[in-house]
Amino acid sequence: MRFRWPKDTVFRRVVLDVEQRRCVRCEGALHIGSHRPRRLLSLRGPLEFCCRLKRCADPACPSRPGLLNPAAELSFALPGWLIGWDVFCFIGHRRFARHWSVPQIRRELDGTYRIKLSDDAIERYLRRYQAMLSARQRDPGRLRLAYRDIPALWLTIDGLQPEKGHETLYAVRELNAGRVWFAEALLSSNADEVRRLLARARGMAEALGKPVRLWLSDKQDAFVKGIALEFPGVPHRYCSNHFLRDLAKPTLEADSHAKVLMRKKIRGLRAIERQVLGIRTGGAETPMGRVVLDYCCAVRGILNDGQGGPLRPPGLRMAEALAEVRASLGRVLALDKPGPAHGQLERLAGLVDAGLACSCQGRLAVREQVEAIKAVAASLAPAPGGPARRREGFARLARRHERCGGGFHGRLAKVMRAWQAGLFVAVRGKGAADAPWDNLGLERWFRLPKGHERKIHGRGHAGVRIVQEGPTLLLALDAHVGRPEPFTAEDLLPYHDAPEPDDQSRALARRKVMRKARSPKNGQPSSLTLNGGT
Repeated sequence: MRFRWPKDTVFRRVVLDVEQRRCVRCEGALHIGSHRPRRLLSLRGPLEFCCRLKRCADPACPSRPGLLNPAAELSFALPGWLIGWDVFCFIGHRRFARHWSVPQIRRELDGTYRIKLSDDAIERYLRRYQAMLSARQRDPGRLRLAYRDIPALWLTIDGLQPEKGHETLYAVRELNAGRVWFAEALLSSNADEVRRLLARARGMAEALGKPVRLWLSDKQDAFVKGIALEFPGVPHRYCSNHFLRDLAKPTLEADSHAKVLMRKKIRGLRAIERQVLGIRTGGAETPMGRVVLDYCCAVRGILNDGQGGPLRPPGLRMAEALAEVRASLGRVLALDKPGPAHGQLERLAGLVDAGLACSCQGRLAVREQVEAIKAVAASLAPAPGGPARRREGFARLARRHERCGGGFHGRLAKVMRAWQAGLFVAVRGKGAADAPWDNLGLERWFRLPKGHERKIHGRGHAGVRIVQEGPTLLLALDAHVGRPEPFTAEDLLPYHDAPEPDDQSRALARRKVMRKARSPKNGQPSSLTLNGGT
């Protein structure tokens, strides 16, 4: 539907003329052949253009039938747009730099600038903005400019899969410049598909004319084989953080079991709080009642904390925190002050004691295993002797676990042997001493698109949309990381006709089909018509 301007709209009039004075074919004079009006929404108010279209004055000139448009029109807006570049860049900046949702942007445009746009229109402009900005980030000329002072490349690859059964978004990032090179969503993560991504990275490195000194990944078979084939002779270092996760997998499972047992036993917090609140509503609120509520809140916060890692599992952290709360409760109970709060605190202390007692044996085994894993992690830490000294200590520790035998120590030695070659791979060249040992740089960067999705949708879970729009979304977010100010028409105009990547278009098409298939309006899945069939 065509946009209808209100009758009382006051426009600021701008007249645009064709810049060239003479015909390029016959050098004859140009005369005005027509006038084309155009109206736009801008942050400075409504604009009305009068574009004076010109043609050659010579009737015999071959170019006479055509009309020349003012080139300056593109600096205000692209053909078919209702908004100017300033509104377009404003929308993109609020979305990707400040992570505003579409309703927030719509309300800001309406309330501050009196610009009324529908949510659908804003979403279409945002997809266009994503495509332009991602094309700008991939521009070979701009990449060469960004890497002119960087002698060598450190590349890393990792995947992001918010939900199982859906596509996985793979991203390749260069660590010296901290720049995402590209991202692509893959339905299958087999070796051939991953190798195609690595071949694309090799082509970009060759176009830059920079040597690749290091590859960093998490030891997936597809990564190991693909990098060996596409980058022969380039060191491939395995992420030490992923190694520790693999090493501690059985330990974390046992720790999770102990944590579940603790949480099952510590039940009844709400009953204690309800009792205190019942007394409060009766008008007999006491300071000790508030103390009981504070202790209940502290225990609930500990039980809801799932943070932790291989070196400090969440179950052990929970037990340590509960032990501190129990010691504090013991000091309060030792005061033996009369009143209902004393009995409530005793009841809470009994719940904590039951939770700690039921998981005691499991926690002792987990603590012993964690100490062994910490010793392995210490062998990876920087040492005065360099990588050779670290490798020697790591191998000595692996032999010790082999001699110990048993399920835990035997698995520890096996995993250490499997990862050893890639963990201590040597890197040569300038800056080799500063080469990273883990892939946390890319994993931490993934928090940016995840947080972006959570903020714009208001949900705690970043869904599959981050994967399907990832090829342009990741680059658009990366472009705004080091640029607090909005992009301008001069920045984006050279990329105004950049299309969406084919893999993103296919992923979005698959999303439409999947959403239609599970819609209750469609009845049976067989009612879908795909490619002209049923």
